[in-house]
Amino acid sequence: MDWSKAKTILIIAFIVTNLLLAHVLFDNEKIDEPTIKESFIENVVELLKSKNIKINCKIPNTQPSLSMMNVEYEKKGIDEINNSFFGGKTIGVEQEEGKVEFQINKEKVTLLDGKTLIYENSDDGEKYAKLDREKAISIAEDFLAEKGFSMDDMKLSFIKNDNGVYYLEYTKVYDGLYIEKTYTKFEIDKCGVKRFERLWLNAKEIGENQIYISTAPKAILGLLTMEEAYEKTIEDISLCYYFDPFKHEDVNDPKKTREGKAIPAWRIQFDDGSKIFLDEY
Repeated sequence: MDWSKAKTILIIAFIVTNLLLAHVLFDNEKIDEPTIKESFIENVVELLKSKNIKINCKIPNTQPSLSMMNVEYEKKGIDEINNSFFGGKTIGVEQEEGKVEFQINKEKVTLLDGKTLIYENSDDGEKYAKLDREKAISIAEDFLAEKGFSMDDMKLSFIKNDNGVYYLEYTKVYDGLYIEKTYTKFEIDKCGVKRFERLWLNAKEIGENQIYISTAPKAILGLLTMEEAYEKTIEDISLCYYFDPFKHEDVNDPKKTREGKAIPAWRIQFDDGSKIFLDEY
């Protein structure tokens, strides 16, 4: 057992308990949910600072609930990929189990496990004399339209410029909420789209019963035990539908999973684009 981590978790549990008791004993107002009170949130912010975790967004102060959602992975057929990316001029070659490749000249498309689609272009001919944020977004959206991908169900959730190379990430949305883990990622420079990667989920059915999860202020205390969150700044905290086949015990082989149930969770996005999902109830 990792005693260091276990002690940290116990300390957090005591902190939460003490904060709750303090609210119950000393606050004269009627308290429905102490963990969404302003003073509790202020204490949470200070505790996160002890691990150099900063918050650059509003912490939701509601009691969240959301139904489960049945989801399935987007599937692209071999002929469809050939037509969309190469005008039907090539064929898919199976390199190994679960890996099919298409290539013409310097453009290559790889399909992994029938779900993950990766486009790479090694052409180094410069096409754009000037590249800024707006132009990078325009190039990405033109690429999506050209390859037959709808933008009706996606939102630009991250963009950064690293020495003239733009990295963009779009995330699936349903009724204003993110569906995770999904992504459509771009790497774009003055040569155009250098890399495109997509793993997408489609919504099938919404459950009838509402599921209540921990409030955001209480949930993000869990970051105190997650080293991957240290020294980072939180840019967004939002409720989402969350499906990760590697976390579901009823999935025999996560790589071969085609569908499942997405549950409510808190989506924590950091300034470097990384994300952590907190799905405690």
